[in-house]
Amino acid sequence: MRGSFVSIREMRQVDIESSIEKSVLLWLATLPEIVRIREQPPAVPYIDREGVQRLHTFDILAEFADGRRIFYDVKDERHARKHDVDGFLRHIAPQIPETIADGVTLYTERTLSPAMISNARLIHAVRRDLPNAADRAVLDLLTEIKGTVVIKDLVAASMHGAAAFRAIVRLIAQRALLLTADERIDYPSHVTVVAERIAEVAR
Repeated sequence: MRGSFVSIREMRQVDIESSIEKSVLLWLATLPEIVRIREQPPAVPYIDREGVQRLHTFDILAEFADGRRIFYDVKDERHARKHDVDGFLRHIAPQIPETIADGVTLYTERTLSPAMISNARLIHAVRRDLPNAADRAVLDLLTEIKGTVVIKDLVAASMHGAAAFRAIVRLIAQRALLLTADERIDYPSHVTVVAERIAEVAR
């Protein structure tokens, strides 16, 4: 599959070559420690096992706030096993200069749980919203809450319905709220309040 989608986080069109790649890109975009994501970065040279110099193009390059740069290869699990992509990456990784990247990672459809993929898509959707009264209502409630709270209770207390749910999802993306389990974000989900992050977001 080839296609594209508009990244709300980066406000640009992102080209994709598979549904798995889209899922990984959306997931990486939920990580606040990543400051830039590039799909199909420039090819890097390497020497294969027969001593021949070749080029390899990774699917994604992510740049982290701490300065690290990580290449990602995104492959179908069956393809990755058949062609020993993991072994190939172990061979090529030591040849990549630190000036280009600090490491390589393989992602397949088994790397991310269904919940992680679902949540990444939901976060991408709610980021389209303009700031609204629900954001402030939820934040005001959370400044008084310590520990864990059920999303549906927080929504009810805010009196902003679905808009409050979407505001809560954005706070999860900002790591101001943490899911207590690897599950799809939903009204029965439990989230833990990260007080210092709530204070930062509320400024």
